[in-house]
Amino acid sequence: MLRASLRGLLDRKLRLTLAVIAIVLGVGFFSGALVLSDSLGARFKAMFASVSTNVAVQVTARTDPAQPSQKPPSMTQAELDRVAAVDGVGAVSPDVTSAFVVPYDTQTGKPLPGGGPPQLGIGIGAEGDPMGVLSLAEGRWPTGAGEVALSRHTAAQAHAAVGRQVKVFLPRLQRPQMFTVVGVAAYAGGRDSLGGETVVLLPMAQAQEAFYGRTGLYDGVSLTADAGVSDEALRDRVSAVLPATFEAKTGKQSSADQAAAVSDSISGLTKWVLTPFAGVALLVGIFLIFNTFNVLVTQRARELAMMRALGASRGQVTWSVLVEALIVGVVGGTLGLGLGALIGGGGSWVLGNLGDAKLPGSGITVGLDTVVYSYAIGILVTVVAALLPALRASRVPPLAAMREIAVTDRPLRLRAAVGVVVGLGAAALIVLGLRAQDDGLSMVAAGCGVAFLAAIVLGPLVTRPVGRAVGLLVGWGVAGSLGVRNAIRNPRRTAVTASALMIGVMLVTAASVVATSFKESVVRALDTTLRAELTAAIGFQQPDGRIGISSAAVARIRQLPEVQEVVAMHLAVAPRLNGETAASIGVGAIDNVPGAQRTMGMKRVSGEVRALNAGELVADENTAKARNWKLGDTVRIALPGAERPYRLVGTVEASPLWANFLVVPMPAVADFAGPLIPQAMIDVRDGADVAATQAKVEEILVDFPSVTVEDKSSTTRQVTQVVDIAVLIITVLLSLAMVIALLGILNTLLLSIIERTRELGMLRAIGLGRGAVVRMIGTEAVLMSAFGGLLGVGVGLGIGVALAKALVYQDAITGVWVPWWQLVAAVVVAAVAGVFAAIVPAVRAARLNVLRAIAYE
Repeated sequence: MLRASLRGLLDRKLRLTLAVIAIVLGVGFFSGALVLSDSLGARFKAMFASVSTNVAVQVTARTDPAQPSQKPPSMTQAELDRVAAVDGVGAVSPDVTSAFVVPYDTQTGKPLPGGGPPQLGIGIGAEGDPMGVLSLAEGRWPTGAGEVALSRHTAAQAHAAVGRQVKVFLPRLQRPQMFTVVGVAAYAGGRDSLGGETVVLLPMAQAQEAFYGRTGLYDGVSLTADAGVSDEALRDRVSAVLPATFEAKTGKQSSADQAAAVSDSISGLTKWVLTPFAGVALLVGIFLIFNTFNVLVTQRARELAMMRALGASRGQVTWSVLVEALIVGVVGGTLGLGLGALIGGGGSWVLGNLGDAKLPGSGITVGLDTVVYSYAIGILVTVVAALLPALRASRVPPLAAMREIAVTDRPLRLRAAVGVVVGLGAAALIVLGLRAQDDGLSMVAAGCGVAFLAAIVLGPLVTRPVGRAVGLLVGWGVAGSLGVRNAIRNPRRTAVTASALMIGVMLVTAASVVATSFKESVVRALDTTLRAELTAAIGFQQPDGRIGISSAAVARIRQLPEVQEVVAMHLAVAPRLNGETAASIGVGAIDNVPGAQRTMGMKRVSGEVRALNAGELVADENTAKARNWKLGDTVRIALPGAERPYRLVGTVEASPLWANFLVVPMPAVADFAGPLIPQAMIDVRDGADVAATQAKVEEILVDFPSVTVEDKSSTTRQVTQVVDIAVLIITVLLSLAMVIALLGILNTLLLSIIERTRELGMLRAIGLGRGAVVRMIGTEAVLMSAFGGLLGVGVGLGIGVALAKALVYQDAITGVWVPWWQLVAAVVVAAVAGVFAAIVPAVRAARLNVLRAIAYE
């Protein structure tokens, strides 16, 4: 049986090629994400190891993963002295560092752009860096007030040189200062930068004053070991004298941890991008593989019956088909792993060579887990997809080998009953979820998933009526009529073939409805509730008070004669509420609550919404309901500086502008990581020139490099840009799904031509021309693809509307909007794509030799 299966597989290898392609694409994207992660990790590890060769022990502050914005503890001079006095400590390099230290371009006078690699300020002693991470390339180290050194990359970006003046923004001082460049530094190994970051080096005492407000404080310390002292031994000795808020690691472990943190953040993004492609490819590929094996089993009915007649058991027949699937999965997994290596290696090369800072190394790293996962996924998907056809093969009776067998389609009554039950279950989940309103989103999402399954089950039942309706549009003449009949005479096969395309169209339809609803809700909310014509904000950077605008700058904006009102908002993220983890809960201190009510649609629902006193709190109504808060309740909020109790005195209406949001009094700003204001809304007086006012505001904020000033239309575009990017990704996913689905249509038609060889010969013999054969096959393909497109739009529209309606009840959006033109375009594109899928099968069918086709067994 095994030899017969292998020989039969070799005879049918071309028929399985397209099924292998589906596995290759799915495994390729999945393994590509893992290879990219491993390759980047190896390159970052090499980079950090190269710049910390001399570090034996690294001492850093302990951080709470639940509070990433928490102010890190500082090491005092006395604590540093105790560490330096530990037996075995050689050189000591204290760490004084601050983020958001922004140099300005000496040519344009504008700050170097942020939002990407960090912009660092570092304190350095007069003798330089004892660890040798940084070395002088030009000039000398800074020693006096008003002196700085720059990394070579920073100097190039700022067009600065030794002896020139450069402006540098210092976040704690909330203003820039002028410095004289006295030196230019390079990293070990001659690197200009580690990853595109900018570095400004200040004298140690001046850096401490600028970053912490006083001297004698440090973020940590790097140490070398005396001869004969191992890194591990020195680490243990140092750990014994450290305060509880600090920890010691060996230099190798510290560099490995840093490399892992950076590579994880980048690879997390790449996995988020590549994994959906893998999922869609594999999901669509399941239908292609299932249909391929299903058709092959039908075509091999007499062969399988002969095996049964010769003594093969049902189990042996089942395993013979599964062995073929196993081989297809191994081949697909192998080729997919190779494709993934190319994707991951190429991505690593591109990311490693972006900008001016190139990562060391260039090889491709393929981990053992990547190999195991690739083969496991390829084999599992293929075998699962082939399981039902294999069981069907085992049911072929031995007597079928002695006569011609006409494969008749089984009645659809059982499928109809199951589909109706599943569909009713989906409807019940969606209705119950919508009735729950406030907390029914997860139930609605589950109902939408069940609805998708119901559509798969019920697909064959609607194939004939929908096919006949589509056939009225595309089934012209005798050839077209034959094409329509061929497509609908086996509704199961047509439905499974079209289901692959349905998945892609369904995904993009549902996502388009939700995205359009969100986008329209935001646009309308901004148009109707936001009266402020200008917004000064830090964009999509993390708001924590260390970047933004100073209160003095806001006061200057308020003094402009063109400005009617300004609402300044200090923002942070609360990691915990009442001791429990709080996901994405924003906390804001608003200096002008009545102004927010007038210009930002902040509407009172209950209690008092006014300028808050110390210890008072206002929440949006959904956040309060979700946590069962009542007016007068005490809520403990963990902020970067401290965790304190607040009393709920009022709630506001939830909206896209006021969702998952808590308002605390202005004194709470002292517990934020910094005093800067990340967002200010500016209402311009009636009749004033908005563009001219924007220019004046930008002039005031020129010394706050992280802030941009946008008018209302620009603010709207910036907010909806995320939605546009999401829609673009979904559209690309649809394209991938459509490509695989077209491979499925092509494969089904090619297999169908083999199955119908004698029939095609008879049609040719009674006068059907080659052109008519091409039109017949083309009609079948267009009908399959149009059916998949229509089914996908129908199911996706229902799922999208249900999800959008649930989001309305969550007050995440304000209504449901359907992008009708996009849906029509999806069906048209699907139908046109069917034409291309028919080209190869149609040409092959038209070229059949009539006499050989009539005699074909």
